Amino acid sequence: MSTREVTCRELFEAAQEYQVRELCFWVCVNMVANAMGRCEVRTFRGGEEVRERDYYLWNLSPNVNQSSTAFWHKLVARLYQDNEALIVPTLTRADGMDALVVADGWDEPEEWPSRQREYRSVRVGAYTWSYPLYENGVLHLKLHHKHMAPVIAGLYQSYWRLVSAAMRHYEWDRGQHWKVHVDQMAAGEDGWAERFQAMIAAQIKPFLDSNGAVLPEFDGYTYERVGGTGTGDTRDIKALIEDIFDFTARGFLIPAVLVNGKIEGTQDANSRFLTNCIDPLCDQLQEEITRKRYGYAAWQAGNFVRVDSASILHFDLFSNAANVEKLVGSAAFSINDILRAANQPTLDEPWADAHFLTKNISTMDDVARQLGMQKGENP
Repeated sequence: MSTREVTCRELFEAAQEYQVRELCFWVCVNMVANAMGRCEVRTFRGGEEVRERDYYLWNLSPNVNQSSTAFWHKLVARLYQDNEALIVPTLTRADGMDALVVADGWDEPEEWPSRQREYRSVRVGAYTWSYPLYENGVLHLKLHHKHMAPVIAGLYQSYWRLVSAAMRHYEWDRGQHWKVHVDQMAAGEDGWAERFQAMIAAQIKPFLDSNGAVLPEFDGYTYERVGGTGTGDTRDIKALIEDIFDFTARGFLIPAVLVNGKIEGTQDANSRFLTNCIDPLCDQLQEEITRKRYGYAAWQAGNFVRVDSASILHFDLFSNAANVEKLVGSAAFSINDILRAANQPTLDEPWADAHFLTKNISTMDDVARQLGMQKGENP
């Protein structure tokens, strides 16, 4: 095993690179986690929506130590860090409800084409299961077929060279650089080199580092400033770091405009974010919950869950008043459907779940019949 010495400057540069990398990664992870935390897990029995124990489990309290928001944040973090995540059941709570937690790690299971996997040494915090957990008893989520985090890390390392070069150029351009012309008579004196270095340390360096100082000029020495215009700015560095944010967001399937803070085109970007990033997670999650916690017989009887991402975007009731009227008046949605999508409490009234159709909407046959009656034809 070979070792080498590293300087403090190298350690500082490595820490800078690590912080930029972590910032880009966790901004994207938190964006996905915040969106997933706003999703509603809707539970159905016999094809009818119900709000009972499973609804409370997924939307409010998955275990005694976490709210659903904290649970989703940990799940998303594990997914993007490890490309997979494991949700495991724990002991039933005192109120008789189930409890679910996100595992922090486990031993890699063997892959069998026709036999369920065994997960050994499953760890949550400081606790490790002493017995294996089987595939049918856990919820196993996998983000991508190929893990993207190492690919993005490789891009960081190549691109950081450009950022470092831009930083060095900025430091040079903003710094003071001087050259000293030394007369041959002065340079030819005995011990000149030692005295020159001592003078640099005692007089010139404090002059360069000070906000206000006087530099004495001796016979035989002429000072001239070179380079360092002092007109550079950090825009080039900022643009390169924004590039890192952009390709990190692309690895997450997040439109870059949502990460770099720009406003233009955010409406279309939000739609693409939900379609390409959030909805696939919702689909995988609802499939895994339904097939593991319900099974085929219950699914055939109409028992399943649906992870609804409709409430992620902010819903402005006033700006969407005309659209609400059309949605209700076309019988496509009930009043309670609209209230749920707007993240408002539903009404416990039969008419709030009914579907209404305005009189100016009808089938072609009804319109033709009414026109015929107006012309005096027999119906």
